[in-house]
Amino acid sequence: MRNFEFSKSLNSLPPYLFAEIDRQKKELRDKGVKFIDFSIGDPDVSAPQGVVNTLFEAAKLKENQKYALDQGKLNFRSAIKDWTKKRFGVSVDADKEILPLIGSKEGLVHFPLAFVNKGDYVLIPSPGYPGYRGAAIFSGAKVYEMPLLEKNNFLPDLERIPVSMRNKAKIIYVNYPNNPTSVLAPMDFLKKLVEFCSQYGIILAYDNAYSEIYFEEKPHSIFEVEGAREIAIEFHSLSKTFCMTGFRVGWAAGNENLVKGLLKVKTNFDSGIFGAIQDAGAAALLKEDAYADNVRRIFKERRDFFVQNIKRKLFSQVYADATFYVWAKLPRKSKSSIDFCKHLLEDKRIVVTPGLGFGKYGEGFIRFALTAEKDIIKEAISSL
Repeated sequence: MRNFEFSKSLNSLPPYLFAEIDRQKKELRDKGVKFIDFSIGDPDVSAPQGVVNTLFEAAKLKENQKYALDQGKLNFRSAIKDWTKKRFGVSVDADKEILPLIGSKEGLVHFPLAFVNKGDYVLIPSPGYPGYRGAAIFSGAKVYEMPLLEKNNFLPDLERIPVSMRNKAKIIYVNYPNNPTSVLAPMDFLKKLVEFCSQYGIILAYDNAYSEIYFEEKPHSIFEVEGAREIAIEFHSLSKTFCMTGFRVGWAAGNENLVKGLLKVKTNFDSGIFGAIQDAGAAALLKEDAYADNVRRIFKERRDFFVQNIKRKLFSQVYADATFYVWAKLPRKSKSSIDFCKHLLEDKRIVVTPGLGFGKYGEGFIRFALTAEKDIIKEAISSL
């Protein structure tokens, strides 16, 4: 077979973190080795039965068996509008300020293609979701990493970003509740963030995929901040809130011009979301509040049990404020997150994610995803 050289942009990407973890897990399965998987944020809870029933019935409709409009179905956009108003007290225009997506990842990664020119800078958090880096690279941008440091409660220190970089940056990615650190962003930080972006003309891409996986304090929408509508676009997902990861459905909302730019990119990449899935998404947003409450209860119970017990074992410092992740600082004798994850895999048969995989400032930590039943969590803790 003839080998063809990959593009420069593809070659410049680091190995995709979760693809590498999947490869390791496949090797174990092929050898018949049992393991406990805390690596990827894919909830083990079934999606709402009412949503599944809606999907089944909607798939029978002839109108849903044709190309979907890139802008998305009006009933889904209207459901997003109503949910946003109810949840955050924020009004958005269903026709101009909302765009359904094939999962929020699709929108987050494609978004720079609408606004970034070759050589522009994109500011990304480190540690942070690997997709942000890929988004910047594929658009021809240069990457500037913003350290999320423990001493700053894993918030970017905007004042430490060089003025020269602020003037060259086109987009900044921000994500709270945060993956992987789990922390929330207080309102005073969000206000500073909007002021910062407004002052330097930077587009704010606010990833709010975990807005509904919280325990004590409700996360905010960036549009609760005055002036955010001028410079921001916010991304949401049904994957976590309603355990619909495989459905691939989410949305972007916000500044009309930013939404319009992303829509233009989408029209050249895909032909819209299967209409039945949009109907299912509308059903989730309009009818499944009780389900979302139960999901939060399940993950809070897991978090409380896990954190209490691992502190007695290996980890003195852990963070688990929101999301279903636990961000754990390595034991003092351990220096490498990759080596420590290798130790857990080979000696304990537990798969977790090394902090370094989320960026160089993630070193010194590992991430547990509590996407397994409590009995499995107990088994893992007992083996630590």
